[in-house]
Amino acid sequence: MKNEKYPWLYDLLLILVLLVGIYFRTIGLNWDADQHLHPDERFLTMVESALQVKKCELPNTPLESCPPEQVRWLGLGAYFNTASSPLNPQNRGFGFFVYGDLPIVLTRYVAEWVGRTGYDQVNMVGRQISLIGDLFSVLLIYIIAARLYNRRVALLGAAFSALAVLQIQQSHFFTVDTIANFFIFLAIYFAVEIVISRKSGIGNLESIDTQNSALSAKLRITNYALLLIKDPLFLLSLGFGISLGLAVASKLNAVPLAILFPGAFALRALTVDHRPKTEDSRLNTDNWSLNTGYWSLVAIYLLAGALASILIFRIFMPYAFSGIGLNPAWIANIKELAGQSSGDIDVPFALQWARRSRLFSFTNLTVWGLGLPLGILAWTGFLAMAWRILKGERKHILLWGWTALYFGWQSLAFNPTMRYQLPIYPLLAMMAGWLVIYLWDEGKKRKGQKWSLLFALSSVLIGATVLALTLGWAYAFTRIYTRPVTRLAATRWIYQNVPGPINLRIKTADGTIYQQPLTFPAGGSIQNTAPYILSFTANASGTLTDVFFPHVTAVGAAAPQTLSASLSLQPNAPPDQTLATSTLTSDFAFASDTRGRDYALSLDRPLVLNKGQTYFLSLTTTGALTLVGAAPINETDWDDGLPLRLGAEAYDGFGGLYQGGLNLQIYWDDNADKLTRFVNTLSQGDYIFMSSNRQWASVTRIPERYPLTTAYYRALIGCPAEKDVIWCYNVAKPGQFEGQLGYKLVAVFESYPTLEIPGLFKWQANDQFAEEAFTVYDHPKVLIFQKTPDFNAAQVQTILGAVDLSNVVRLTPKQAGSYKNLMLTPDRAAQEQAGGTWSQLFSYDWIQNKYPFVGLVVWYLFIFLLGLLIYPLVRIAFPGLGDKGYPLARALGLVIFGYLSWLGSSVGVPNTRLTIGVVFAVLAAAGLGLGWMRRAELRAEWKARRNYFLMIEGIFLAFFVFDLLIRIGNPDLWHPSKGGERPMDFSYFNAVLKSTSFPPYDPWFAGGYINYYYYGFVLVATPVKLLGIVPTIAYNFILPTLFATTALCAFSVGWNLLEDVRYSGVEDRVSNIDYRIVAGLLAALLMVALGNLGTLRMLYQGFERMAAPGGIIDNANIAQRVIWAAEGLGKSLTGQPLPFGRGDWYWNPSRVIPPGPGNEITEFPFFTFVYSDLHAHMLAMPLAFLAVVWALSVIKGRRASWLSLLVGGLIIGALYPTNLSDIYTYLPISFVALAYSLWRYAD
Repeated sequence: MKNEKYPWLYDLLLILVLLVGIYFRTIGLNWDADQHLHPDERFLTMVESALQVKKCELPNTPLESCPPEQVRWLGLGAYFNTASSPLNPQNRGFGFFVYGDLPIVLTRYVAEWVGRTGYDQVNMVGRQISLIGDLFSVLLIYIIAARLYNRRVALLGAAFSALAVLQIQQSHFFTVDTIANFFIFLAIYFAVEIVISRKSGIGNLESIDTQNSALSAKLRITNYALLLIKDPLFLLSLGFGISLGLAVASKLNAVPLAILFPGAFALRALTVDHRPKTEDSRLNTDNWSLNTGYWSLVAIYLLAGALASILIFRIFMPYAFSGIGLNPAWIANIKELAGQSSGDIDVPFALQWARRSRLFSFTNLTVWGLGLPLGILAWTGFLAMAWRILKGERKHILLWGWTALYFGWQSLAFNPTMRYQLPIYPLLAMMAGWLVIYLWDEGKKRKGQKWSLLFALSSVLIGATVLALTLGWAYAFTRIYTRPVTRLAATRWIYQNVPGPINLRIKTADGTIYQQPLTFPAGGSIQNTAPYILSFTANASGTLTDVFFPHVTAVGAAAPQTLSASLSLQPNAPPDQTLATSTLTSDFAFASDTRGRDYALSLDRPLVLNKGQTYFLSLTTTGALTLVGAAPINETDWDDGLPLRLGAEAYDGFGGLYQGGLNLQIYWDDNADKLTRFVNTLSQGDYIFMSSNRQWASVTRIPERYPLTTAYYRALIGCPAEKDVIWCYNVAKPGQFEGQLGYKLVAVFESYPTLEIPGLFKWQANDQFAEEAFTVYDHPKVLIFQKTPDFNAAQVQTILGAVDLSNVVRLTPKQAGSYKNLMLTPDRAAQEQAGGTWSQLFSYDWIQNKYPFVGLVVWYLFIFLLGLLIYPLVRIAFPGLGDKGYPLARALGLVIFGYLSWLGSSVGVPNTRLTIGVVFAVLAAAGLGLGWMRRAELRAEWKARRNYFLMIEGIFLAFFVFDLLIRIGNPDLWHPSKGGERPMDFSYFNAVLKSTSFPPYDPWFAGGYINYYYYGFVLVATPVKLLGIVPTIAYNFILPTLFATTALCAFSVGWNLLEDVRYSGVEDRVSNIDYRIVAGLLAALLMVALGNLGTLRMLYQGFERMAAPGGIIDNANIAQRVIWAAEGLGKSLTGQPLPFGRGDWYWNPSRVIPPGPGNEITEFPFFTFVYSDLHAHMLAMPLAFLAVVWALSVIKGRRASWLSLLVGGLIIGALYPTNLSDIYTYLPISFVALAYSLWRYAD
């Protein structure tokens, strides 16, 4: 630790920080009042209750029946026996167990030690262990920061970590996360010590051989081993290995921590041990290389740490093993967990992760887990630390690298829950503290300089403000633990407001009515043969005025009968001991509700009940009656249903109080049966209980799979069409919306983080917008809907029946993220129809279409002008090219022009001739402006290289005319027998031309949009649409343009490759030849105009096949094949036809590589242009050459400018949607070029 004044003061303040941390972590520790509302914790509690740490010495005697003197603690043999150990959850009825053994076994032993092993006790032991583990993590971050930086950073980092809300919340749960986190930070501490420790015996170890050469080999080995064991680095390595093993035995996600071990030694080699060579230093052989002895020792330390880690994992994760190998059952569990976590396995709890952004984890961590002030400061510190690393401060690398690595790994996971980021929370808190102290120190360094005071004041202001706000956020959040958990509050409301079959209405001293529901057997009845007597304990003191029955109906035919009620202090009390009575005569017939109507029996005299006193209620009738309570509807079996059981009040909602069996089964597939279930359930129910956001905030994320359920949620609450369903439920209050299904929201139970000064100030944070797990355990939002008198089943059927269930797509959560239904939205479909018909966009009466030659001239000049306008940009974007990139101007012009037009249309700007014209005008203005700024350079270049420019134009014209003549000879877009893909290409081309926005409509799928790489069509369609040339004519202009453009790009490659090459000997003899031009022309010809000798090969093989038996020549030797060829030639001369079809003569030789089993297509470019399919690989040819030339420019230029990088990114990016397969070639080429340039010109 750094030398500081008054170090004891920081340690004393640390105690205060820990005390504050203890307060926030212990407040409301029994937050769920023994209701076990955390599902993971509930599972672990059941496991802990089933595990045994003791055994009975008597054979075949259960531990519960064992005499105390025969009870023994488990021995090591029983502990390690995976197949029979009573500490193995799989042996206690829990076949699926994926948690670490260490925290579970530890909790079980501690619970046994303190005598709290019951179901309502062991979870509290687990919570206390969790908070202790988190407090130790706070302590460790203090020690780590103090060792690496100073106590000021350490104290502030520990304070921020102690106040981090997610750490506080996890300390209230019995899970394995905080225990694993403690061991993770213990390992990080050892890693930091490995990096910074100056007490290394490496030099002594290396000198043993030379200093003790006279000693025997055995003695030298002994001395070496003793020094090795005493070496601090060896002990630190063991410490890291042990800590890593404990962490992984607590939670498997700690495995990546192993990277820090070699990373720590590598960093140490770069910092502590990497010193200039001195006479008495044997660590270096030169300024950058440590000797082999050093690395041998490092290997020994790494091996020792790895063995320690494996051994500790084997000891404390015993049930991952079966003998010396891994346990197959455990492996199967881990694979199943991986499947669930990936989103490929369809489980309800994974639906919440569908369509989550890569920033989801970051957002939740920053806004909720740390709190926005601390989150912003922490990430600012993270970035500032990265900047200091780039400036050469290597001490940050270890902790910064671990934070970046772990954060990236968890953020990219399918289920990026903020809880999984717990191993970086203390480090982010430390980085926040580091940044504050860094600003202060910078101010001190700059004392007397400009901005010094600003640094110091900003440090104090930022640090104090963020600390105060984080303290406020922690205090506000922990208020949820001072209030009853919302499910419990909702349960008490239910028992007070939702009637059971029998309800006592007690008027209390303050005038309020307390409802005490009493049970009645489901399906039971009161008969005239015997009274129904039940005892109850009054749950409130007050005056009982009446007994209320919500649903009473006669059994059998309705006829008048008398229902009597009496209360007494004993069963079957005589009349003189009866406290109160009441009678009611009715036929108890039902009307619309088959359960019967409600009745209230007023007592003949008020009866005062005393809380805690037991009474007896006797019900008799002269006929037969059934009684039922209200019918609540729950959403699913996958969530905690309401109401909860209240043991103190003896309330069991579905133990005779309320009707059961009404469940919407929200997660079931949307189909006609589910629609029927919805209608019937809503018809039969009285209330809907939503105990959390698990359902409405998850299934509505996949409306393609759950359109009916999404419509149900929207209609139930009355969420406006323009609002998201999840938003509506997040903010819902009674009376805020108007439902459509005959139910209204009557109660909402929320418990938000709150800061309040009664009567003066109150602030709440609606954290329903956070990740589900942040709220769903300890403060879920509970909503209760009540059926209204105007409920109409037919209306429900009409509303929900309007959903088209034929379009349901059953998607897994992972599939939902990439799923597109390929259909235009109604707005986009209307926009496309309003964009104009073909005849409105193009006309044969226009001069460029009426006289195609005029159209050809207009097209040629436009492409020339586009290249001319782009050329000033090309010169800057390709600085490494000797020819300044003029041959590339047309190709890049098409790319930029098409991209800008496409970009606007993709964000809602209509793709019309006007908007394209505006884009061209902007592009022209930019080109002219840049040209004006560089006019002197351009003028000088024209004077010096006029012939070169004319030559390029001549080459373009030659290739253009050559392919145009081919098109004139065969202008049709179809071939009678070898039609190719021109109809498909032409239809896509027309769709791009006619579309008002992108992606374009699909001409082959009515109402849909193109699910194909259409971007290449955009590049060539944009000038066509601007010029108004009819597509059938423009098609044959585009082909020669692409042909000539590709040739020019190839020319540029050849020319620039030879631009720096000197041919001194040759130039003396043939001085009039410019080999750059020769190379360029050859490159152009080889690229677009030449093929192979495949036709000659076809002729030779044809002759062979004419003479070979059965036409099979594959297995013949050379001599035999020559003979067959001669015989075949003779047969051909006699008039026998060759064994080829008409189309084979130009089809078979067209491939660079013969097609393989996958029908791979490798066409010669000339065949592509002759065959004239305007296909993706043709459209990508100029782009591919642009990418190659750009890479060449980067290599030849000393430094790529931001504009060059931007253009390169645009070119490579355009390849992706133009022809996907090309990206796998040219993206790596561009990376290699950039890397080479950075390395070559590093100085």
